[in-house]
Amino acid sequence: MIPQYQTISGRVLTRHWRQRATGAVLQYYLNTAAGAVLVEVPEGQQVFFAAQRDAAILTQQQHGLNCRPVPLTNFEHEPVTALYSGSASITRQTCARAKDLGIALYEAEIKPQQRFLIERFIAFEAEFYGYFQADESADNLPAKFAATRARATTLTDANVPIKMVSFDLECAPSGQLYSAAVYGADTLGNEAVAQIFMIGEPEPSEAKIHWVANERALLLQIIDWFQQWDPDVIIGWSVIGFDLALLSKRCQLLGIAPQFGRHGQPLGWIVEGTYRPETLSLPGRVVLDGIDWLKAAFYQFDSFSLDFVAHALLGEGKTIATQNKVAEINRQFREEKTVLAQYNLTDCRLVWDIFAKTDLLNFAMARAQLTGLEFGRAGASVAAFNNLYLPHLHRAGFVAPAMPASNGLESPGGYVMDSIPGLYRDILVLDFKSLYPSIIRTFLVDPLGLITGLKQNAEDTVAGFLGAQFSRQDHILPELVGKLADAREQAKHDQNAALSQAIKIIMNSLYGVLGSRGCVFHDAKLASSITMRGHQIMQQTKAWLEELGYTVIYGDTDSTFVWLGESHNEVDYEAFGRKLAVQITEKWRTHIQQHYQLPSYLELEFDNHFSRFFMPTLRGSDEGSKKRYVGMKQDKSGNDQLIFKGMEQVRSDWTPLAKRIQHELYWRLFHDVDVTSYLREQIASIKEGKCDAELVFTRRLRRDIQGYQSKAIPHVKAAQRLIEFTQDPQHGKRGAVIHYVITANGAIPTVMTNIPPDYVYYLNKQLRPIAEPVLNILNVTFESIVNKQFSFNI
Repeated sequence: MIPQYQTISGRVLTRHWRQRATGAVLQYYLNTAAGAVLVEVPEGQQVFFAAQRDAAILTQQQHGLNCRPVPLTNFEHEPVTALYSGSASITRQTCARAKDLGIALYEAEIKPQQRFLIERFIAFEAEFYGYFQADESADNLPAKFAATRARATTLTDANVPIKMVSFDLECAPSGQLYSAAVYGADTLGNEAVAQIFMIGEPEPSEAKIHWVANERALLLQIIDWFQQWDPDVIIGWSVIGFDLALLSKRCQLLGIAPQFGRHGQPLGWIVEGTYRPETLSLPGRVVLDGIDWLKAAFYQFDSFSLDFVAHALLGEGKTIATQNKVAEINRQFREEKTVLAQYNLTDCRLVWDIFAKTDLLNFAMARAQLTGLEFGRAGASVAAFNNLYLPHLHRAGFVAPAMPASNGLESPGGYVMDSIPGLYRDILVLDFKSLYPSIIRTFLVDPLGLITGLKQNAEDTVAGFLGAQFSRQDHILPELVGKLADAREQAKHDQNAALSQAIKIIMNSLYGVLGSRGCVFHDAKLASSITMRGHQIMQQTKAWLEELGYTVIYGDTDSTFVWLGESHNEVDYEAFGRKLAVQITEKWRTHIQQHYQLPSYLELEFDNHFSRFFMPTLRGSDEGSKKRYVGMKQDKSGNDQLIFKGMEQVRSDWTPLAKRIQHELYWRLFHDVDVTSYLREQIASIKEGKCDAELVFTRRLRRDIQGYQSKAIPHVKAAQRLIEFTQDPQHGKRGAVIHYVITANGAIPTVMTNIPPDYVYYLNKQLRPIAEPVLNILNVTFESIVNKQFSFNI
């Protein structure tokens, strides 16, 4: 039968390298307008490179390894040969043999399913050309699309909906499952689902509960539901490291095949026993963990617990809010299963609503489309850089280095100016728009440009730092940055906030990648030519502003804080700030054209006007602090708003009492309202026990409690006591949130203390540090506030 060739288009959900008796193949699950399609590309060999002189040695010694000449060289300008491996085991053996022989391999870490796409500039949305065929392998999959060609394409969301479900499990401390809940729909709002699967005898409930007899039946029911509803995307809270890991473990314990993937393919872990996102294998389905993706989108919270984030973003939280949540879940399972079902489903809905509020799905898709990373892979800045850079590098005739440059040099960090401490009126903050990407683009900072520039005449290059010379003709990164910058402006114009944020993060990560020794393109010459140029730009900008008669009181990386002086005539601060930014931007345009004969992409922007501003000194010194300040500005409604940077107010290791009082102190200071009487009132309230609820510290264990060498750390000590009190070892696990107060007996968990707080400790360690900077301005000592009538020995 003659195949009927056609094209299909969609989003690449998952990518795999499969071994068959007839050879390796590449598999891609594609999200199309007609549903999910499995695309298979034959002859899926892994490609990497070695110097020509070394390739013959390796192919002679390694069975199954083939080679082919290619018109490429390494960064030492030596010709290389392409090596072809038909299996992961052959690749591993070749890498081990090359290491033993001292032979450098280039790009051996690039997976074949990834290389096939990026070499064709396919990031996320793809068009494949081929034909449908029945599955004749041992996989027993439905009809596959056999592809012979592929190219990048652009889809519209309206044509290709994505089915997404929020998933959550409830279980006993031992891991035995109690229930599971699903809540979701597709991106067009169709096929909505909100259901709980619960072990137990049927009970009346308003919720849609599917009752099952035991844990085995529960697991089989979940598997059946996944196959029937067939979601493209699974979301949750710690859904990979907890929910999916627990599913895997319980299936293994009960001897059930974990067929949660598409077409009954198994949920698995590439490295057995490591339940991390990068080791997850779930063919045809993408998993997005809410915590990871909020962090990837640069959201910041004091705690990333679901309850805390839901309250912060949605104004509501979990239905179980007690300290001993595990005990309450156990009780509800025994006594009120329908209440537990509602709790389970509510957790799913909260995650769904958080994704909707923050547009995380579109952010994740935008990131995949921009970087070529697997849809659902958070982090991985180095891999994203490689995806963007390598296909252009190959077309320029080079392969990537085998390892980062080791030249004994180090690059400095961002520029931080010495501050002028004090209390000010009318501070303007001017920011360089995407400073580091703009430096890359303006001064042609580029790995390829560096290796070619060092061999060119000086007039054909742009001087960098630490001896770097960048070619004026041969470069890749400046153009990539330019395309990203243009795309971001278009996203802003289209009011596509998710895409704009994704582009911003990717652009800003480019310097970090070049400065990381985990990137093969790392070279101190590259990183320094960005950061040291940033120092130079910030210093020159300060000089130009001071020539105009203003005082620069502080600068940090890309921000300059300008004091207009004691007396000035400005009224419209934003208009004046924009005018000032344009002046400096034009100075840079002229300067760079005159000195480098290059266009300038540096752009200074007005960021903020602080009507009042405080730059503190270092504690116990007259020297100005860095990365710490408080300012007051007007919000969009015209109301005064305090902005804290690096102060106790924005740190999670300070009590609510300290944060509240600090906020009020600066509010009073900036509004010229009495401070000392307020402090006396607060100290009296502390002594009388009226503020005890605000003396609670909230800390999270960053590792299992056994991993702490010092058990005297307050929150670790409190965790130990909490475990002993509740007999619940979960309080000692990594990520556990510990609430405690400091007493005369040290750190005591809030659930077990009848001992009064150590008020002297709180005065000295919480109140004094936040009060003294304000009191120093007023020439008042803390001791004069805490006087003898309160009988405190401080």
